[in-house]
Amino acid sequence: DPDAATYNVLILSHSAKGNASGAELWLAEMRSRGLEVSVCTYTAVINVCAKSGDMSAAERWFQQMLEENVQPTVATFGAMMDTCAKAGDMVRAEQWHDRMIQHGIAPNAHTCGAMVNACAKARSPHSAEAAERWLNFSEEAGVVNDVVVYSSVIDACGKIGDAERAVRIFRRMQAKGLKPHILAYTALARPFAYRGDWIKVESIAQEMIASGIERNEYFVYTQLVSYSASQPRQGHSAEQCFRS
Repeated sequence: DPDAATYNVLILSHSAKGNASGAELWLAEMRSRGLEVSVCTYTAVINVCAKSGDMSAAERWFQQMLEENVQPTVATFGAMMDTCAKAGDMVRAEQWHDRMIQHGIAPNAHTCGAMVNACAKARSPHSAEAAERWLNFSEEAGVVNDVVVYSSVIDACGKIGDAERAVRIFRRMQAKGLKPHILAYTALARPFAYRGDWIKVESIAQEMIASGIERNEYFVYTQLVSYSASQPRQGHSAEQCFRS
């Protein structure tokens, strides 16, 4: 008969593929056979729930884990926050973060990144401010930040049109010695594009190219939006951008 290790391999395989039903099926069978389920196994199932934003399923398995006296780790709480982030539920993500602290578990780069992502996807009028607050928290907690975390904050700013905050976070990232990638530049340009400020978008493109990063289709689209949203529209510039 298959042992716990065999089931763990099957569950992890389905989790990696994003197959929630498969992972849950093998976990249910594992439990029905009385095999010991580790925190890593529960976390793998919660992770696959996170990929689809299925908060109810993730919370159900988390509760089942506690009822079996299996103690969550920072990775487990991170997976719960990822689930909330996928669903764009900033408030619930904060509740899980608070619950993690109450368990005496310190945050890490993953959990702080998950909180920033939850803010970025919330599309709330306060999401950019909240994302910056979590960025501040991660720095104060001594968590090493990377370009991805800063880019997520900039993305949150872009989604609500807070261009000035986006620039401030972008420069703050550079001051930390982190080199922006194409996603960071695109997120920075987006709020200016929606304003029709094509001159600013072009200056961002020039800075990006000078740093050795070529435009991709996402940045080109953002630049085209800036020409279309400007008054008057910049049809000639848009055509040149599209053909270049």
